[in-house]
Amino acid sequence: MSIPTTMRAAKVGVDKHYYDLVTLPVPQPKGYECLLKIGAAGFCHTDTMVLEGVFGGNKVIGSHEPSGTVVALGEDAERDERVKLGQRVAGMLKRDVCFECSDCKLVDWIYCQKGLNSGLDIDGFFSEYAIVDSRFCATLPDNMSFEQAAPLTCAGLTIYKAIKVAVEKKGILPGKGILAISGLGALGHLGTQMAKAMGYTTIGIDARPGPISLANEMKHKPDLTIDASKVNVEKAKEMINDLRPKGYFGWEGVDAIIMCADAVASQRYAINLLVPHGLMVIVAQPPTYTFEFRDFIFKDISVIASMHGNEIQLQECVDLCAKEGIRTETTTFTLDQHKEMCDAIHQDGWKGKAVMVFE
Repeated sequence: MSIPTTMRAAKVGVDKHYYDLVTLPVPQPKGYECLLKIGAAGFCHTDTMVLEGVFGGNKVIGSHEPSGTVVALGEDAERDERVKLGQRVAGMLKRDVCFECSDCKLVDWIYCQKGLNSGLDIDGFFSEYAIVDSRFCATLPDNMSFEQAAPLTCAGLTIYKAIKVAVEKKGILPGKGILAISGLGALGHLGTQMAKAMGYTTIGIDARPGPISLANEMKHKPDLTIDASKVNVEKAKEMINDLRPKGYFGWEGVDAIIMCADAVASQRYAINLLVPHGLMVIVAQPPTYTFEFRDFIFKDISVIASMHGNEIQLQECVDLCAKEGIRTETTTFTLDQHKEMCDAIHQDGWKGKAVMVFE
């Protein structure tokens, strides 16, 4: 495949709402890097935060959710052979991981403080070509499009890992215990599908009719959806209790809840819905979280955070979605439609995921 010398890209500029369209040299891969001809790149809530300068005002190419075709390899990537030329892959945002710090050696490279994040610290994937780390790629099944693969590299992977964290730490088993997901946007509508496909009793919560309707339209729809704007906590607990097996002895509410919603009201609703000794897993990024000491001391509730996963979990996530027919509700935009994309996600009634697609 012939690779051009220049490419078009959408880069963070002075305007805090839109990107600037620019022409740049096509980057050259080195080490464990590989060059992707981008097929699709997801637009994440974090991207809007980058535009607004929340992460320091770096003027980088946007997006940290890439999928595409491998067209060039660095010298180490060629020897490593984890990816090959012409292969269709999904990549990850992290690059230049040290593998030497305490996080890398004792926990997971995803927490490496020296690593750089594409679309935040360095250039991302709203471009015709881009660099990813070959060691952190997942291969794409033939039945998965770039458009469906891109959202899995952050939104999908983040909620997939959060589900694993929730069920493992609370000991929830398929058919035993109840998992709720608060916020049925990009992460949430994927999460309810994944949790159901994995066999867990699943509840979806939102206060917007659009996302609730979307979750219920999917192949793997939740066992119950709750409109928090219309159903108070006590009524919600009654509805949840109806999902428990006959002879159930225990508390009313959900055993674990994953927070994908930003609103402060959603935090209180979720805490009140948790059973005593329940678990809240945080993945949303509001400016603040508000909890009361009574929640921790008298209800013995645990609150933990979860970040996106590693390359092993990404491959698991991709394979699960391909096997079970789990899909992201997407609206696609071209590079020239970047302004329309930035506007669309703020409109009333928006649901699903915005994805930039390339020829």
